[in-house]
Amino acid sequence: MDTIYDTLPPGAISEELAPVIQSLGLTRHCEELVTNGWTVIEGMATEDFNDRLRQAIKEHSASGGANMLLHKDSVFVEAVLQPALRAMAEFSVGRGHLLSQVAASVRGKGAPSIGLHADHNWLPAPFPAHNMLLTACWTLDDYTEAGGATLIIPGSNASRRHPNGDEIRALKGAQPIECPAGSVALWDGNIWHSNYPRQLEGERVVCHITYTRLMMRQVENYEPWADELIEQYGEDMAQLLGLRDLLFKTTGADYSRLTETFNNAKR
Repeated sequence: MDTIYDTLPPGAISEELAPVIQSLGLTRHCEELVTNGWTVIEGMATEDFNDRLRQAIKEHSASGGANMLLHKDSVFVEAVLQPALRAMAEFSVGRGHLLSQVAASVRGKGAPSIGLHADHNWLPAPFPAHNMLLTACWTLDDYTEAGGATLIIPGSNASRRHPNGDEIRALKGAQPIECPAGSVALWDGNIWHSNYPRQLEGERVVCHITYTRLMMRQVENYEPWADELIEQYGEDMAQLLGLRDLLFKTTGADYSRLTETFNNAKR
C-alpha cells in the first residue's frame, strides 16, 4: 500500500511545498496569513495583465459585479492559476485544494458596506483549527479606505467564530487593507471583514478567487465547461474542478485515488 502521510499541523509548510514558497518569496506572507488572518502581495500584476483583467470584469459585469467568470475569458484562468496564488492556496487549504468561485465586484461612489462577516459562513463555530477557505482579491485599482477597500478586524481570526450583532454594528478596531493596484490581498475563512463605503468618483474593481479544501462544496459549478477547460489548461485545472480525487463521482467513489486523495487532504 502506498504511504499515507500524517496530517500537518495548522500553519505548517510541507517539505514538498517549502522550496516553492521560498523560491517565490512567500515565507513572510505565509506567516502573516497564519498570525493575522490576512496578507498582501504587491506587484502581482503587470500593467497589461491588470488592464486585461479589469476590462474583462467590466465586459462581463452587470450592476455591482459578476460571478461564474472562469470560462468567460482566458485572463480569469491566468488569475486563478497564478503560481504564487496556487502556492498560497496549497499552504492554506491543502495540496488538493479546489476552485470554489471566480467573482468580481464593481463599486461606484456611494456603494455601501456589505456587512461584517467571516468567509467560513456555512461552518458552525468554533471553526476548525485548519483553515478551510482562502480568498484571493486582485485589486485592480488603488485600494484605499476612501476608495472602498476591504475592512478587517485585527485579531478576529483567533476567535474562530462568526461576529455577533453587536460586533457587526460596532466594527471595533476596524482597519483597511490598503495596497496599490496590481496587488493581491489574501484572507482566510476566519478573519472578520467587510468593506468601507466608496467616497471617491469612479469605480473600484476587484476579482475575488476562492480556493477551498477538497472536501468543501464549491460555490460555482463549472461542469458544463470542464472538458474544454481541462483540455486547454491540463491537470492543474482538473484538480481545481474536483475531477482528480475520489469524491462526488457519478459512478461512486473512485478508490483508485484513495491514497492520493487522503494525502492531498492532509498536506
